[in-house]
Amino acid sequence: MKMLRGIRRHPLAQMAARAGRNARVCMITEPLWAIPNFLYVPFVSVYMSALGLSDGMIGLVSTVTMVAQFVGALLSGALTDKLGRKRCTFLFDLLAWGVPTLLWALAQSPAWFLAGAVFNGAMRVTTTSWSLLMVEDEPPDLLVRIFTVANIAGLISGFFAPLAYLLVQRYGLVPTVRGLYWFAFALMTTKIFILNAVCSETRMGRQRMAATRHQSLFSLLRGSGAVLGMMLRTPKTMLTVGLLACFLTSKSITDAFWPLLVTSRLGVSEGSLSIYATVRNLVMLVCCLTVVPRISTERFKNPIVVCFSLQIAAKVMLICMPAGALWLLVLSVVLEALSLSLLNPLTESLQVLHVDETERARMLAILFAVVPLISSPFGAIAGLLSEVHRVLPLVLTLCLYVAAIALSLGIWSITQREQQGKAQTA
Repeated sequence: MKMLRGIRRHPLAQMAARAGRNARVCMITEPLWAIPNFLYVPFVSVYMSALGLSDGMIGLVSTVTMVAQFVGALLSGALTDKLGRKRCTFLFDLLAWGVPTLLWALAQSPAWFLAGAVFNGAMRVTTTSWSLLMVEDEPPDLLVRIFTVANIAGLISGFFAPLAYLLVQRYGLVPTVRGLYWFAFALMTTKIFILNAVCSETRMGRQRMAATRHQSLFSLLRGSGAVLGMMLRTPKTMLTVGLLACFLTSKSITDAFWPLLVTSRLGVSEGSLSIYATVRNLVMLVCCLTVVPRISTERFKNPIVVCFSLQIAAKVMLICMPAGALWLLVLSVVLEALSLSLLNPLTESLQVLHVDETERARMLAILFAVVPLISSPFGAIAGLLSEVHRVLPLVLTLCLYVAAIALSLGIWSITQREQQGKAQTA
């Protein structure tokens, strides 16, 4: 009974009790996306390499993905307002995950991966619509915890990753990854249909659908110019854009080139990649259950600076460690996991809080469009750097993390001035 009372008093349990149906359904179904995602993600770059793609071509696929995400994000605000959060999530999740997983399962050449990257860009439409479907009717003080639980659902799914290792050991890399993509298609489409059946449209979603009923998609896109002007006149919003660009670009580069570095330079076998992914997930899960629920968006400066510093330390270790020093590799994975467990929910919450409520969909759309636009050249740049030396993409991420720390301090400074101004006028 004492343990049960302790669980009920846990911040995440209290959040779950207060959360609405949409938030609960989005959190509960997240493993249906996360399980297959964690199974195939550690092998994406080595799978492409095994099918004959060069490092430069892998970088090009990464860049095409970012460009496609830019287009998807540019359209996402208007589509989310016009179609509604629920319907938009259903339609574009099918395009963003159903179609690409089939293409990747059947891939025979670079063209298949480039086509999959184009369709996968639609994920930026549902990044806006799904996030709003989950949190728009929830109080602001629950946002970090809701995003944390969504991340925890994914992290728990990550413990299926060792299964991929066993499959690779038995059946080989390419046949296993093809099977994992088929599995991803089945589970992800199941999640898409469950969300559509159980969730309901949000209050603001119904208002925006009514307001845009007689407006064309193109007129809504034209109106985004005024919204962009509003964002440009808001320094805190623009600094948030820069912060997200640095964070997501560095994550993309790490995801694409970390496996190539550790397999070629440090002697890690391809099948063992999923083991390191499991270690990272375990550390992130523990941190999400113990530390993250006590983090507030009102006091984000120290946590976010510490987290980016941990990322810098992890990358420096990877760059400097000699071949075979697997204990240093494990330590770098642990540091990265500690950092990501806080950075993921913090950045997701900040991007929702630092935009206007009424224009939230279109502002998030512009934010999600600008971030991939800024990030898009870096995939190809990282690919070219990797062909020179495979540690150079990580050197690029170091520069991005230093910039992220500076931007975080700028956001904090503006937030403090705003709070002081409100206190003086109260």
